[in-house]
Amino acid sequence: MKQELSDLSVRALALRLKQGQIELADVVDHVVAARAEHTSNPMFITVVPEQELRKRTEELASFPAAVRVKMPLYGVPFVVKDNIDVVGYDTTAGCPQYAYRPDKNAFVVDRLLEAGAMLVAKANLDQFATGLTGMRSVYGFPQNPYSPDHIVGGSSSGSGVAIACKTAHFSLGTDTAGSGRIPAGFLGIYGFRPSGGLLSNTGVVPSGRMLDSCSVFCRWPDDLRLVMSAAGVYDAADPFAKEVLGRRRSLKDPIVGVIEPKEEYFLGDAEAKRVYAAGIERLRGLGYSIEQIDYEPFAEISDMTYKPELMAERAAVLGPFIEAHPEGTYSPVVKAALMNSTDCRAVDAYRILHRRTELARQIELDTWSRVDMLALPTAPTIHKRSEVERDPAYASTSLGLFVNFAPHLGIPALSVPNGMRSDGLPSGLMFVGREGDDGLLIDIAQSFAE
Repeated sequence: MKQELSDLSVRALALRLKQGQIELADVVDHVVAARAEHTSNPMFITVVPEQELRKRTEELASFPAAVRVKMPLYGVPFVVKDNIDVVGYDTTAGCPQYAYRPDKNAFVVDRLLEAGAMLVAKANLDQFATGLTGMRSVYGFPQNPYSPDHIVGGSSSGSGVAIACKTAHFSLGTDTAGSGRIPAGFLGIYGFRPSGGLLSNTGVVPSGRMLDSCSVFCRWPDDLRLVMSAAGVYDAADPFAKEVLGRRRSLKDPIVGVIEPKEEYFLGDAEAKRVYAAGIERLRGLGYSIEQIDYEPFAEISDMTYKPELMAERAAVLGPFIEAHPEGTYSPVVKAALMNSTDCRAVDAYRILHRRTELARQIELDTWSRVDMLALPTAPTIHKRSEVERDPAYASTSLGLFVNFAPHLGIPALSVPNGMRSDGLPSGLMFVGREGDDGLLIDIAQSFAE
């Protein structure tokens, strides 16, 4: 996209389109040009053909002005991860043999289209949304625009890269264990996992159904407000959906919980440690009070994520397909992660779940009683692609230290840009709140960006 159009916020673009200052045809031209510019970067599995984009602009233009003015996303291009259903296009979940053609859109896609958004592509992903590296796709590995030697993060790899490369204004990913935040931290954009159940999973390929959530990537905090206002509609058809009540809390004298800067928390990456400290100092300069917390209960919950007994939830959904299609085109590490958990004992899983409940109560009493929110690194470090190739399992699980726990607790978490490392790579800082603090986190992100 041309600089002047691609750098507009969602609100600004929609307003100018509705006022006729920018033509819908110009948006399509920019989308097509941006895709052509990045054809060597496998961020997409399927793109919406240009003629279909032109049809969408005709449809949008046909609405009466009184209708258009009420569309907060009017003409705004967006991308969805290819485990989210869109009528007329295959849903692959990153596996060619799994592909199916849905007969209706995912619930969240319908809400975005009703708000006037324009779908432009379906994004690449770590197969079956399993992994945090962005290097578990049989459709190619999306490339980091800041460094071809470093990963982009996953599993919502293509959804993140699409925004970093300005091929769309926002995108949908999913986040079962951090997939909607790790790419944001590595790509210098915003990545938001809302409170559990706030975004519908109807029409989204399940991964871990008790932890799954759609996520949103964008370049400006206010974009999150508009996308969430359109997509965050309660879906009674989704048994895991919740009517999450937003908690209205004052930002007066907010107290932010931070971690002790232990070397082990950053896997020896001194630069990651430095930029995290710089982000905390920026919060302090904005008037936030800083208080160190005991991170060990959170770390213990995060560590549960990849235990075979809890990975069995993913195997319960996807294991039967893999067993029925043994010759399928799989990422070997994904297949192993899913199938190695099929024989776990239920009694062991319950022990882990009971411990998780105990830790959640401990966090309630010891942490949330003292602080209003958390500010954590999005990731301990960023791996090189060569490091992932040498040890793909460790490379993925090692990135989950700070992102894994939020889905278990059903709480919102938002990765925001935190400046640049000295090696030229972006850094992410993650704000975490309690259930219903979604709007609060966006407000904090706005103040941090200003």
